[in-house]
Amino acid sequence: MKRQYTAFTKEFKLEVLHLAKQPNTCIAKLARDLGIRRNMIYKWRVQLAAKQDKAFKRTADTASTDHHKATHAELLKQNQQLKKDLELSRMENDILKKAKAYFEGKKN
Repeated sequence: MKRQYTAFTKEFKLEVLHLAKQPNTCIAKLARDLGIRRNMIYKWRVQLAAKQDKAFKRTADTASTDHHKATHAELLKQNQQLKKDLELSRMENDILKKAKAYFEGKKN
């Protein structure tokens, strides 16, 4: 079985490192949200510190990479929409539970 590797663009790596520097940022949560391993963020941080401008020379180019093209702003917008959808679903579920209890009470 051939192991598959995911290539990330230099821009993506730099954006992740920028997000990781923000105050009160949990690296593990950031990695989960982005679908990458936590140790990759630490590895990229070391590479950037060691090589500065020459870091990330062997990365995917933007033209050939369709993975992780979403920007941070797009991800935040999508996250907010998903939170709204979840809240709506919870409200609908509560209404259905109350209706079920009401109709079960009417039968008796």
